[in-house]
Amino acid sequence: MTSFKTLFLAALLFLAASCAAADQVVIEDQGVTLSQGELEYLVSNWSDQMKRSAASDEGDRLELLNKMLVIKKMAQEADKIPPGTEAYWRLSVTLMGEKRKLLLQEYMASLEEPDMSALAAERYETQKEKYANVPEYRTSSHILFASAPGQSREEVAVEAQGVLDELRAGADFEEMVLAHSNDPGSKTKKGKFDKWMQMGEAGVAGPYSQGVFQIGQEGEYSELVNTKFGIHIIRLDGLRPRYFKTYEEVEDNITADLQKEYRRLSVTDYNRSFNMTDDVYIDGAAMDEIFAPYQAKSE
Repeated sequence: MTSFKTLFLAALLFLAASCAAADQVVIEDQGVTLSQGELEYLVSNWSDQMKRSAASDEGDRLELLNKMLVIKKMAQEADKIPPGTEAYWRLSVTLMGEKRKLLLQEYMASLEEPDMSALAAERYETQKEKYANVPEYRTSSHILFASAPGQSREEVAVEAQGVLDELRAGADFEEMVLAHSNDPGSKTKKGKFDKWMQMGEAGVAGPYSQGVFQIGQEGEYSELVNTKFGIHIIRLDGLRPRYFKTYEEVEDNITADLQKEYRRLSVTDYNRSFNMTDDVYIDGAAMDEIFAPYQAKSE
């Protein structure tokens, strides 16, 4: 029906986040009690399925309530662990960690963030590259003269250069694709490399991307480009110039970053407010005794 893990997490939320509720006891067994406020909190953290089951089926309700009592009985039993034992310190450190997390959560929930509008506008001007830059995109077609890695490409390069010379002299590109290209994927599309790419585009061979972006104008050709697939002649087909998005388009992203930074710095300052003060007392002799076993032995 429901997992013990779900129940345990709900109970842990209660144990970490609340004091003993000072209201009416609604369940008692062997001196272990659940108050109305306590149970209402626990139930509020159950899954919707658990809530519906407990509300409509008395048997399911008793099973769920029993599991809550089991967890609380075990928690009270854990309180009997003798002080000074390893288990005691393990429990103590775990509880300290949970209390610290709870305190930070409460602090964050109460934190009032200032208006970030002016700072966001300033950051737009000073960090346009980060927030507003839309890089140049290009699209291309190519002819591939296939050559396996490690294979001599001298003859292939001679053939490819001859085709490139013909293209620059006015030969029809699509006819050259049909006559020479060894790339079946683009050959059926008249050499089209169906991808608008930016410089260094993921999934595109680096030399191919560089070749595309070294071409001066649309309709012109690259020099011969070597990739692991072979030698390419690349034609630049289209170009979308680089531009910057408007402030209104990126304002939300900038504001979100500023809010995140503000929360991070606020938590850092809050943590620091608990640092040691000038009035701290440290037993030097005890420190020497505690850390003596870990001192590096002299050579």
